[in-house]
Amino acid sequence: MTDPYIDISLARAADFESWAAALLSEWWPVLTGDLPPPATTLRAWRATDHTAQVFRVEFVARQFAEPGVMRHAHAAFGALGMPPDRRELARSSGSHLVGSTEDAIVGLRFSGIAHTVFVRLQSRPCQVAPGAGTLLLSRAEAQLPFPNTTTGPLDVRVARNNARHLLTGHGAKYATAADPLQLGPPQRVVDLGWAFLFPWSTTSWYTHGVLPTLPPGTRGPIVVVKDSGHTWLLNSLSSFDAQLTAYARDRGYPVTRPGSETAGRNQGR
Repeated sequence: MTDPYIDISLARAADFESWAAALLSEWWPVLTGDLPPPATTLRAWRATDHTAQVFRVEFVARQFAEPGVMRHAHAAFGALGMPPDRRELARSSGSHLVGSTEDAIVGLRFSGIAHTVFVRLQSRPCQVAPGAGTLLLSRAEAQLPFPNTTTGPLDVRVARNNARHLLTGHGAKYATAADPLQLGPPQRVVDLGWAFLFPWSTTSWYTHGVLPTLPPGTRGPIVVVKDSGHTWLLNSLSSFDAQLTAYARDRGYPVTRPGSETAGRNQGR
């Protein structure tokens, strides 16, 4: 049996990672003057305190580039409202830009010797339970596919960001500030092959097992289709399998059955 506070901490950490991954994808062409993105990027979780309960998620991507990339980068920092750190700019003779917004710290460095641009994006701090911090440290660094938000198939981080946006809108209708809606932890996400299925529930369900009081029909898991990004909520009054099967057959996807009972238990309906 897993600790609910670890589970919800990992769920929130996954939300941070999905948000930062989508932001990297959005800002990469702006920062680099439409350079093609690299195939992969380094993802790292960095503890910011000695207790390993406060983390930032960081992405580092690099690509072959010419010196003109710095011209685009300077313009981009201004457009994004990130005045570069003047001291760092002077120290690096103009080859390193560092700026920040309320949500992220961005660094861009150009190596003339390697003809390479490095883009580093770091999220705002994310607080987690002690056990979750230990798990994040155990898998702190990984080389992952670059998060592409424009063409499929979407990876699970970008798909989670889509699901998070839908859930935010759903929560504005049916949740309270004291008990917001929350996507489930990463290990509860179901891969259907053609889509991801994201369970969710109220925070009180994940932490204390309190059954949510949501209107009938509004409690189904969120589906994110990999090749189109189409994001929708399953109707909790109908069979999840039947809805997924009908959608897949209508669009020529292979039919897969995750099991409606499993999906229902994962979100505490």
